[in-house]
Amino acid sequence: MLAREELAMTLAALGRAEEVRTTQMGGAAFLTFDAEKLTDRDVRMLSQMASVYMMFTMEDGQLVPVEPKHPNYIGEDLPALLKYKGKTNDMFTDTMISMALASSAFMPVHDSQLIVCDPMAGRGTTAMLALRRGYHGVGIEISKADCKEASDYVTRYLEFHRIKFKKSESALTVRGRLGGRETKFVFSDTAEHFKDGDTRTLRMICGDTRDAAALLKPGSVHLMVTDIPYGVQKGTAGRQDSIGGTLASAMPGWFDVLKPGGALAMSFNTYVTKRAELERLAQSAGFEIVQTANLEHWVEQAISRDVLLARKP
Repeated sequence: MLAREELAMTLAALGRAEEVRTTQMGGAAFLTFDAEKLTDRDVRMLSQMASVYMMFTMEDGQLVPVEPKHPNYIGEDLPALLKYKGKTNDMFTDTMISMALASSAFMPVHDSQLIVCDPMAGRGTTAMLALRRGYHGVGIEISKADCKEASDYVTRYLEFHRIKFKKSESALTVRGRLGGRETKFVFSDTAEHFKDGDTRTLRMICGDTRDAAALLKPGSVHLMVTDIPYGVQKGTAGRQDSIGGTLASAMPGWFDVLKPGGALAMSFNTYVTKRAELERLAQSAGFEIVQTANLEHWVEQAISRDVLLARKP
C-alpha cells in the first residue's frame, strides 16, 4: 500500500499521473504503470524512492532492466547502522521523504540541494536519509543523550570511512538566553568536492521543537519529516506537555521555517493521536492539508500508524 502510494504520488508530481497497478509476473508482485519513455530526470527521481529495488521496462514482452540514475551521495548504511529502541523503520521514513517531496513545490528541482528537517529528530535517522539523497539534513531533538549519540555516531562513521569533514559546535540563543546547542558536520562525497566547496551539511540541534522558529531561520527548510512521539514531550526549563499541547505550540514555528511551497509529513500512532485533531492543528498554523489515499497501516499490537501530509501555501 505505502509503496504503491509513494510511486503514484511521485509520478503525479512529475507530471505523469498514470494509474499504478500491482501485477504478478513469474510469481513475484511488481508495481506497474503505462507511460511514454521516461526522461533521465524522471528515472533519477524514481531511483531514489524508498520502495525501489529494481526497475524494468517491458519491451517485446521481455523485462529489460533500467539502470538507476541516482547513486547514494553517502553510504547506504549511514542511517541503517545506528540501532536503538523506538527507532522508526528507515524505509518508512524514506517513504515519507518521497511523499513530502511529491506534496511540495520542489519536485521540479528534486535533484538540487534541498534541506530536510526533522523537528522531533531522535537520533537523526531522517537527516541521515536526506544526506544519502544528496540533500542537507537538520534535526531538532530535546534529549541531550540522543543528540550526543547521533553526533558521536556520525563522527565515527565519517572517520571510519575516511570522509573528509569539518565538525563544529555552538550555542544557540532563544529569546535572549541559551536555548540549545548545535553540532554541525560539513563534508563531501569526494575529497575533490570538499576542496572545491561542494559540500553537504548535517545539523543536529539539541533544543525544544517549540522554539524551532528561533533555532532556524524563517523560510530556510524545503521539507519537514517526522514521526510524532507517542507520549509526553518534555521541554527545556521545566516545560512539559502532552503531545497534542506540544504540537499546538510547535506547528506555527514549523510553518515559519518552511519555505513557501514546502511540505510537512508526519506519521503518528492512531491509538494515541487522532487525524482530525492533527489536521485542525496544522490548519490553525496555516498549513493546507494534502489529500491522499488511506495510508493507515498496522505496525504492532499497540501501534497503528498513519501519515498526515500538509503544505505551506
